[in-house]
Amino acid sequence: MANRIELTGQILETSGLRFTPAGVATVQMRLAHGSEQSEAGRLRQVVCEVEAIAFGETARKLSQSPIGVQLSVTGFLDRKSPRSSLLTLHVTDYELI
Repeated sequence: MANRIELTGQILETSGLRFTPAGVATVQMRLAHGSEQSEAGRLRQVVCEVEAIAFGETARKLSQSPIGVQLSVTGFLDRKSPRSSLLTLHVTDYELI
């Protein structure tokens, strides 16, 4: 099954670089997205905020990005925690724009 997300946005806030109990680097952030999308033959304004998380080298690099920077991220969706149905975007790659 496919689970691949591409999203552009702006960093609104970040947790800063942290480490899991296993010693893996991680950073959590909130991204703001705004775009115009076509749906049912009409244009629709899309504005949302997305919770995102990155691990490893991606987290190390991403944690150095300042608040307000625009970026394009690629990743996948997963539950925020095993007992939650809320979604979080897991960033596997990104590019500053």
